[in-house]
Amino acid sequence: MNWISKIKQFGENIKKNIKKKFPTAEEQEASKWRAQNCCNSGPVLEEELKENFYQCKNCNDTYPVTPEQRFSWMFLNNQYEILDHPIINNPETHEWEDASGKYTDKLKKTRKKTGLNSALVAAYGSLTENLKAVVVASDWRYFGSSISPDEGECLLYACEKSISTNSPLIIFVQGGGMRVNFPLTLSLNQMPRSIIGINEVKQKNLPVINVVDKIAAGGISASYCSTSDFLIFEGVKSRIMFAGPRVSANASNTTPPPNFLEASWALKHGIGDFLIEHRKDTKDTLVKLLNILLKIDTSVNSVSLDETSEPNLTAKEAS
Repeated sequence: MNWISKIKQFGENIKKNIKKKFPTAEEQEASKWRAQNCCNSGPVLEEELKENFYQCKNCNDTYPVTPEQRFSWMFLNNQYEILDHPIINNPETHEWEDASGKYTDKLKKTRKKTGLNSALVAAYGSLTENLKAVVVASDWRYFGSSISPDEGECLLYACEKSISTNSPLIIFVQGGGMRVNFPLTLSLNQMPRSIIGINEVKQKNLPVINVVDKIAAGGISASYCSTSDFLIFEGVKSRIMFAGPRVSANASNTTPPPNFLEASWALKHGIGDFLIEHRKDTKDTLVKLLNILLKIDTSVNSVSLDETSEPNLTAKEAS
């Protein structure tokens, strides 16, 4: 064996050891353990996270959840109707390719993995026996919940359903912004489209509530995330921003505080209305708020809403 063969063999041995040490994505998904990267307390059982609504018991950081999980928590008896919306399959808009591969290949793989045709999913159903709502949720695995024309159509159909059923609209907002590995102008067009759709709902005196789920950034934070009647944070570490802390630090040549852009920092600086610290309380808090806005049951005692609503506040006054 010459020295070249020895080097090749050495390299193969390193690859084998790395594979043994670091599990594949498939092995990680199949595992009953979840890597915990929030407070460095080590791996946690998937079952424990599930029991706590996928929120860390130590630091209350939230983990991304699927639309199916979100809907199961929100809708009464897990009964709801998924809203079908058009999917843009124009080959000319999918001819993007970068160093990591073709967009069409990535899209096909993502749709197979998630079982979805869009990062956003809208559903309609009963939150309680007396309260129906349209709820929009997203899947982080779908290009980081970024927005393309498909997601824009989902938002517009959710707005249309809200108006046609005279129901409030709840959007769980997360994502890194407009999808850049798509013709960017088409993605950017979804910003004014989503704003127009939400304004149509508000003009009908129907409440629109946005809940920042984990992170809302880029064009998402600059469009539909900021046009609701109420902007609520779910989890103390949920963040809203246009650019991230590193970009902000470089632009201002300063060191941002540890909680920069997180819920506590945002609320202190007048961004948003209030915080839902524990995800298990999200539905109950939203139902109480909607009961007040819609005067379904004005006798409820709202939690953490004293500064943002009054017993006789109507949806029109909140708009």
